Amino acid sequence: MFLNELNESVRRRLDLLAEIADRGDDHAVSEVARTEMPSLVAAVRALMAEHEPDETGQCPACSRILRRWQRLWRQPKSPCRVYLAARWALLDEQVGAAGER
Repeated sequence: MFLNELNESVRRRLDLLAEIADRGDDHAVSEVARTEMPSLVAAVRALMAEHEPDETGQCPACSRILRRWQRLWRQPKSPCRVYLAARWALLDEQVGAAGER
């Protein structure tokens, strides 16, 4: 229950920020950027830190989750989905070669 409420509240907040960025006047956009950007950057950095590749280039967080469901000899997909999502969002990249996004 708590995680659902947390998920919904974060999504609502992100929707509000996206709406202001998309449709707000210049003053509102400027204020949101000034007040919210540091928190958003910190959140992305925290996710990236948790998913930072180890010395073998694998994401320890994703590898740990995937190893529960895959045979031990099978390597998890690379690169990490968190890093891909961040790259696509931050660099405004188009769909990858495999048609993912």
